[in-house]
Amino acid sequence: MHAPILVLGADGYVGWPLVCELLARHPHRPMVLVDNGLRRRLVEEVGGQSVTPIEGLAARVEAARRLFGATAVRVVELDVAGPDLDALIGELQPSVVYHLAQQCSAPWSMRGPEEAVFTVENNEGGNLRLLFSLRKHVPHAHLVKLGTFGEYAKAGIDVAEGYFRPTYNGREANAPMPYPRESDDIYHISKINDSNFISLACRKWGLAVTDVMQSTIYGLHTESVSRDPVLATRFDQDACFGTVLNRFVSQVVVGHPMTVYGTGLQRTGLMYLGDSVASLASLADRRPTPGTHHVINHVTERNWCVLEVAEHVAAAAERVGLSPRIERGVHNPRAENDTVKATHTVEAHYVASEVGHTGFDTAIPALLAEVHRHRSRVQAGGFAPTVQWSR
Repeated sequence: MHAPILVLGADGYVGWPLVCELLARHPHRPMVLVDNGLRRRLVEEVGGQSVTPIEGLAARVEAARRLFGATAVRVVELDVAGPDLDALIGELQPSVVYHLAQQCSAPWSMRGPEEAVFTVENNEGGNLRLLFSLRKHVPHAHLVKLGTFGEYAKAGIDVAEGYFRPTYNGREANAPMPYPRESDDIYHISKINDSNFISLACRKWGLAVTDVMQSTIYGLHTESVSRDPVLATRFDQDACFGTVLNRFVSQVVVGHPMTVYGTGLQRTGLMYLGDSVASLASLADRRPTPGTHHVINHVTERNWCVLEVAEHVAAAAERVGLSPRIERGVHNPRAENDTVKATHTVEAHYVASEVGHTGFDTAIPALLAEVHRHRSRVQAGGFAPTVQWSR
């Protein structure tokens, strides 16, 4: 009997499709799904809702058991940032742990001191509890941690995959060093600190961790979740939890201008949900050497700025009979005033060699169609930013 796979944050936008993909690949392998409903509560708190109707976790799991023939899946309601995690790790002795159980909104983390402190305590506290529990109970387990591409400093140099050998004053570093990290919000700083703690745990405790620097994910469909509407994942478009592409698609569908913040020249990275989930699932059997902090840049569309994303959405919308409009500079909550589009290169060796690439222009029509199907649930009043990041 295999040791179980443990998925923390199993009810989320990425977590649930990942669960379905893992169950499709390993239907008889023991799997434990952990979630405490945080994402649902926070979206409701800011007045948002998933545009796609989604079932409760219990109903989702029951459907997954039936559709995938999953014989050994179990659900646990637990706060990963609390003390009960250690007992669960000790009981399960998992061989693979996926950690996606974090507060994931940069705007929400900047709303005020309570949200900022919660983000740090939830994200960094939960990550540290997990690392200590793995060290104590299953030091040879494989931790797959969902990081963020937003950890990296935007300084004009090419972006390495986690580590590189910098040169300064004519001297090259004698060992790989972490690529510079910097952020302008509490959420991304919490993720930077997570990566620092993980690096420590690998160097000093010999843990094996794959740290996934995830770019903005878009889309609703994967091969697994498309089997039944009960398996649908969420789609948020509110000002805190909706991504830029979700906002553009929702705005086009209801006839609202696509609001490009600032100049729109700020560089962004994208990855289709199906590609991201398939890649994450493949890592279950690819444990790094103990003591290795293995970093993957999870990005497929690497060369676009936000304005170009809006233009591609507009072109796709026109092809299906919609009338898109682009509006620049009306909102600029992050004070993004790039005068030119950055031209650095982004390393993504694992994605380039191992991951399928669903083209943006192929994926967007299906996303537009799905959001159009549920357009009555789009909250047009929630498009404007509610958090000002700078004075």
